[in-house]
Amino acid sequence: MINKTDIPTKCRFSIDKWKENLNLTNYERTKFADILNQLEVQINKLEKKELRISVYGRVGVGKSSLLNALIGKQIFPTDILNGNTKTTKSYTLEKRFSSLNNVKIIDSPGIDEINNTNQEERHFNYILDTDLILFVIDSDLTRIELNSIEQLLRHNKPILIVLNRCDQWNAKETKLILSSIHRKLSFCKQKIKISLVSSSPREAKIKPDGTVRSEQKTPKVDILKNELEDILDQSGELLICINSLRIADYLYKSLKENRLLKNKAEAQSLIGKYATLKASGVAINPFLMIDLLTGLAFDSALVIQLSKLYGLEVGGPSARQLVKKLGFQNSLLGGVQIGIQFTLNIFKKILLLAAPLTGGLSLAPTALIAIAQATLAIHSTKIIGRLAAYKFLSSTNKKDGRPRLMLNYLLKKNTDFRIILGDFKFLTSSTTKNKNYLLP
Repeated sequence: MINKTDIPTKCRFSIDKWKENLNLTNYERTKFADILNQLEVQINKLEKKELRISVYGRVGVGKSSLLNALIGKQIFPTDILNGNTKTTKSYTLEKRFSSLNNVKIIDSPGIDEINNTNQEERHFNYILDTDLILFVIDSDLTRIELNSIEQLLRHNKPILIVLNRCDQWNAKETKLILSSIHRKLSFCKQKIKISLVSSSPREAKIKPDGTVRSEQKTPKVDILKNELEDILDQSGELLICINSLRIADYLYKSLKENRLLKNKAEAQSLIGKYATLKASGVAINPFLMIDLLTGLAFDSALVIQLSKLYGLEVGGPSARQLVKKLGFQNSLLGGVQIGIQFTLNIFKKILLLAAPLTGGLSLAPTALIAIAQATLAIHSTKIIGRLAAYKFLSSTNKKDGRPRLMLNYLLKKNTDFRIILGDFKFLTSSTTKNKNYLLP
């Protein structure tokens, strides 16, 4: 396991080196000003060792009462009526932790309490900015809760699921609820830990006059409180690092998407230019090996030019490796191009050899063959150009993709973090679904 005392230093070094290589334009600095500022705030938190914890969940699950129970004071307002919290509120813990100078906890409105889509998005982004999330539920997972958990995990957010109001069920009922929750979270190979609490238990009491009243009992949150304090003591800085790398990686992906979209028309023109050059070379040449070498040269040059256009570095050997990989895997659907090219070239040679015997009449069909070869060359070049753009969008290299590589490394090496991160392979998997509009 990586030495946790080295994590903040390595994280800051990684992000600083990465930022130096971004080469942002003035347009990009303006467009991504919010994310850049967000990253600076997070790096500042890392340097000052300041961590933020937030509660998240549906309205009325007892988020505010849970925080009050953990603090041991009535800091956040609660009410018998659901949805007392309308805006975010924060409180700085008085307790000190070995790896942190400051811990702030944040109360927030319920997931289903905000009826404005833009406000919901801003609220979710605010939650993402925090370093650890206590996701509070009070029964089996609902669809809206499951969707929220999946979304948080896909953003590499460390979460602790807290099952509140456990005083309402017996042992058998509690076991059934936990079993159902784990089954719904089966997309994570590693079971996410679920903490059982009762933040505001009540007990029915019969008064001397015969009336029944509900009385407040002592909260049962000690196990969660001890677990939370252990996490903050042992891995507080790691949590801040993960959030810093997450924001940096989000900026990098947003930057790549913007560059591909902004240069889409120019990329299409560039691909068309190289497709024409490749088609011309293939059409006039009768030898298959020369056709393939010529095609590889043009495709390599195309990838290099696309990398310069997008400002995403893939050059020299890397470009050739990319072309070989993409070309070999996709040369007109699994090698069909090579077979067709081979057949066409043999046919063309036969016709050329037969030309003196037929008075040149056998050369006429070679024009059609050349057209067919040129068509294949154009099609394969378009495939290479599109796949290269996809590779720029989805891949991570050691220089530009440093935040993602560091994040993967931290999540993989710190196996104890799987209790709050679930399966890191699921969390760190990259996807470009619904991104086809970015490709040329």
